[in-house]
Amino acid sequence: MKNILIFLSLLMFISTLSFSADAIDHEIKAVGTKFSPAFIIIQPGDTVTWTNMPAHLVESIDRMSPSNSPKIFSTLGEDFTRTFDITGIHVYKCTPHWGLRMGGIILVGDPQALNNTIDQYFKEINHDKSLLPAKGLLKKFKKFLIKQSRLTHE
Repeated sequence: MKNILIFLSLLMFISTLSFSADAIDHEIKAVGTKFSPAFIIIQPGDTVTWTNMPAHLVESIDRMSPSNSPKIFSTLGEDFTRTFDITGIHVYKCTPHWGLRMGGIILVGDPQALNNTIDQYFKEINHDKSLLPAKGLLKKFKKFLIKQSRLTHE
């Protein structure tokens, strides 16, 4: 019995290693008042690092991120890394440059009802005008998803 428990513990440990070995590191670079790339598609467990951040920070937009997703808030002027485990559409901004529409979107995994989520984010903009810079970002994101064959033309 003891050998079986040791074997199962070892098997669980190895499966954890293989999952983390499959995780990918992605880089988003601040270029002027834009993030490059503005949109990325990643898998749960992947890591994103924002670089070239001397005058920038990264902050998630709570109403435009999955409800159970941890808040993102980096320190101004420092590169920042975050691992994403929650499937969904995560919208973020550079708070000091939000008026210049400096933001981006991370799609994690393959969530259901992408159109419905995006439509809900547009409704949030109508309720809160401080989110207005996200409107153009979401429109471009929809076009990006169509090119990626994740959405169909409407």
